[in-house]
Amino acid sequence: MVEVTKKKTRKLDTPILQSIFDGIPDGILVINREYKVVMCNDAIRKFMEKPSDEIRDHDCFYLCHEYNQACSDCAAHAVFSNSTPPSRIRECFKGNLKRRFEIWNFPIKNENGEVNYMIEYIKDVTDRQHMEKELNHARRLAIIGEVAAKTAHEIRNPLNAMQGAAHYLLEEYADDPKIQKYLNLIKDQISRLDGVSSDLLESARPRLSFGKKTLINSAILKSIEVVDSDMRDRKISIEIFLDERLPELRFDELRMQQVFINLLKNGCDAVGLNKKGVIEIVGHLKQVKGEDFVEISIIDNGVGIREADTDKIFNSFYSTKENGTGLGLSIVKDIMTSHGGYVFVESTPNGGTCASVGLPIQ
Repeated sequence: MVEVTKKKTRKLDTPILQSIFDGIPDGILVINREYKVVMCNDAIRKFMEKPSDEIRDHDCFYLCHEYNQACSDCAAHAVFSNSTPPSRIRECFKGNLKRRFEIWNFPIKNENGEVNYMIEYIKDVTDRQHMEKELNHARRLAIIGEVAAKTAHEIRNPLNAMQGAAHYLLEEYADDPKIQKYLNLIKDQISRLDGVSSDLLESARPRLSFGKKTLINSAILKSIEVVDSDMRDRKISIEIFLDERLPELRFDELRMQQVFINLLKNGCDAVGLNKKGVIEIVGHLKQVKGEDFVEISIIDNGVGIREADTDKIFNSFYSTKENGTGLGLSIVKDIMTSHGGYVFVESTPNGGTCASVGLPIQ
């Protein structure tokens, strides 16, 4: 009677185990010593988009990564030696989408304590890591706010003093057009710096102040004046090609100056001192997903951006410059998003960089 009960139980083992595995949302593989898959759950079948008979009895390393031998970070040897290794992170592609998986491996022991099979437990942590990244980004922005709150008072005092001095000199040298030009430039940049300090205190995302419709040319030319001295010191020439059909737009001029100044400075730094530098500013009409935009591209013939860095350049605090803050392109992206526009960067190592921003016409 006992023997019959045992046989019935053994017959139920596999379907019960399979039902349990299929109810788990994370992927599960059972692998033998020959690296063959002997069991898998529904999550694995859905991810691989294959039926069970195309997964079972196949090499795990070929199924998962199309390798012809065991993966370099494979934990099977440790598991079959009766130990439980730590988890590891693996990147895999499904179509053109890159996903990140955390993988645990556990031994399955028989009655004699021998390990003939192991469980590979696979959890998709892509979204979790993205959330952690966003949280870290929010924490960093909070740190910026804290630092800004402590330093804003000290920054504004000298700014007020400079503003007063510039106002006095404007009246004192009212008949000198050259001095008037540079003093007005100083006053404009003092106001812009004071606005940036206020934004850091109030919010990580800049507030916009839209004025009347105007051509984008004004913001571009004022931005060039700010970096003109640096460009002349580095012997960088600038060429402007703006489509005559560009319409007037409604935008925050101070914020757009901030965008162009950041991009022009990046171009200057990319060209460096040991090269005949050229920066082109090209403006034209462009249609994106049925909407009309004015697109301004700033193109340099500098060192370009490494492919490994292209996905990170808009991240706050990420910089390839020795003394960079890593905030320039992050600020540019925030400002363009707030305008309902866009920014993207195309670059080739040692082949220059093209940074483009788009403002909606409507």
